[in-house]
Amino acid sequence: MTSYIFTFAILMTVMTNSCQYFYMHMPKKPDCWGRWGPFVLLSGATVLLLISPLKNLVVNICMLSFRVNGFDSTIETALDLAYLPVFSTRLMQFYTTMAYVLMAWATIMQVELGAKLQAMKASHKAGFQPHAGG
Repeated sequence: MTSYIFTFAILMTVMTNSCQYFYMHMPKKPDCWGRWGPFVLLSGATVLLLISPLKNLVVNICMLSFRVNGFDSTIETALDLAYLPVFSTRLMQFYTTMAYVLMAWATIMQVELGAKLQAMKASHKAGFQPHAGG
């Protein structure tokens, strides 16, 4: 049971601190998407990534509570929510995959990878001038 708590807590801490870093160190872009895009994408990734561990945590807490205290309507409500079709295994895998895609996209925007690759390509072209004669 403790592993579910630690997994959720550590993952939430890392992801929210990453969001805070992206918020505090926004790219210096003139347009709204260029400035806010990385933060918004990472925030969405954080929500999507935390859904599966939260579901596991809720289900395991409910099972532990049932073993200790017996049936309770709160357990019933929590399990009814946890087993809605929107929280199916296939959708949980989809949410996690989308979270990783959004994290990658946010990181690429945050470090301005496109501009860095273009600059590297331009310097590579300038560095390889053919020498005359031989």
